[in-house]
Amino acid sequence: MSSPALSPAPSPGQSPALGRTPPAREAGRKDPTLLHAHATMGSMLAHGVAPSPANYLIWYSYHSDATPGLRSAMDGRLAAAAAAGQRLTAACMEELHAQFFAAEREAGTLQEIATRLEGVVTEAVGLVQDAREDALRYGGTLNQASGRLAGEPQSLGALLRRLIAETLEVSRRSEAAARNLAETSRKTRELQSELAEARHLATTDPLTGLANRRQLDHALQEEAAAQKPFALLMVDLDHFKAVNDSHGHPAGDLVLRHVAGLLAEMTGAEALAARFGGEEFAVILPIGGLREVLAIAERLRAGIGASAIAIGPAGQRISVTASLGVAMAGRGEAPARLIERADAALYEAKRGGRNRVCSDPPLPKPESVWN
Repeated sequence: MSSPALSPAPSPGQSPALGRTPPAREAGRKDPTLLHAHATMGSMLAHGVAPSPANYLIWYSYHSDATPGLRSAMDGRLAAAAAAGQRLTAACMEELHAQFFAAEREAGTLQEIATRLEGVVTEAVGLVQDAREDALRYGGTLNQASGRLAGEPQSLGALLRRLIAETLEVSRRSEAAARNLAETSRKTRELQSELAEARHLATTDPLTGLANRRQLDHALQEEAAAQKPFALLMVDLDHFKAVNDSHGHPAGDLVLRHVAGLLAEMTGAEALAARFGGEEFAVILPIGGLREVLAIAERLRAGIGASAIAIGPAGQRISVTASLGVAMAGRGEAPARLIERADAALYEAKRGGRNRVCSDPPLPKPESVWN
């Protein structure tokens, strides 16, 4: 039997069981941290969420509004759960944690590798410095021997013996330094490769191979700072839950990978396709004309709907459709605001019957907000 329907997390002023602490109680507490902690525990209890550290982090960040994008993502999932008469699932919470907080673990991994690489480079510098000092000492020995030989020709035998001993020692130390330097060079190459792989993993969605949300956010910041025209497409697969329910999650994963491949192939090398979360994707297009962007979006919609994905050992073929929202970046517009507008256009496409493209601004409007 399904759980009672749940409402989306409410705005400030509603019951603490479903949202933030009401103003009457807030007035009695001075510490915002305590307010957020109380609201967090109340929401976790109200929504039947297991009190794990990861879930606490999600809900605390939600109430403190400390993590960009988390609030809207959580509100969307709460609304979907309420519409289905269900509670938030453990899988949903795990997905939110992976989407918004996995970067912290990834950053720790990158820092650890970078620290090891720095240590190896420091070791190599030390070896080079030691070799330089050996060469300077040997040069000093030769100078001394030259001076003594000029003033004391009778000491030639003793000088030669000393020079031979010094030469053998320098040769031994040079060979050891060469071996050590070769080893540090090998370690450096390995760590550089490991660092490159870690950076790739930190910015790539493991299921689809597209950019992840972290890389998307970074790219949006760069595009906004460049002050050049671009557009953002939001792509959401229609009725994707039915695919998982009817064919299982492995089939759902195949569908996601298939659609990801279409997005990467159909948008070109200059675009950035990313997995936004769940069955939702995003594409950054470096184009300033709304009609041109809408034409690309329409080709994507048609291409996704016309393709079929083979699943299971029998090769059964299924197909999905997608709804798309398009937003042209305004000059100086914050990435978060651009995402909101593209998302609003996407939900307009959903409300309009799905399997369609909507935009903000809609046509007819000026073809480019940059003109």
